[in-house]
Amino acid sequence: MKLIRLIYASSLVEPMSKADIQQILAASQRRNNALGITGYLCVSPTHALQCLEGDRDSVNGLYNLIVTDPRHANATLLRYVEPWRRLFPVWDMGFTPDLATAAPDSARWHDQSGFNPYLVESDLVENVIEALCEQAERVELRA
Repeated sequence: MKLIRLIYASSLVEPMSKADIQQILAASQRRNNALGITGYLCVSPTHALQCLEGDRDSVNGLYNLIVTDPRHANATLLRYVEPWRRLFPVWDMGFTPDLATAAPDSARWHDQSGFNPYLVESDLVENVIEALCEQAERVELRA
């Protein structure tokens, strides 16, 4: 198995409700577990940022399905690498519900809508994902 990490950003057609997000997470967790995919999803009212890790064919197939989802547009591949390890070895789909406030404060990654994942340099997007993941783990530990 060749491990792949794929990170993409997209623009949401409209803000997602909590019910929409719960449905996406439940479906992702079931499907990803069956496919051996782990990952992380962050959303804001205007954007989504997602990282998928797993076998090349499984990740590519899932990404091709994701880009056809009508809830978002302009899905853009930000990073596609063969990492030496998974960032999310135990999460079928980790989640941060408020990308707008959880994202790093670097001014160069913000626009009028708040944090804009399209503005993150491709070689830094994994660092941003890791920072968001660490924050989510801290929240999970407190819950």
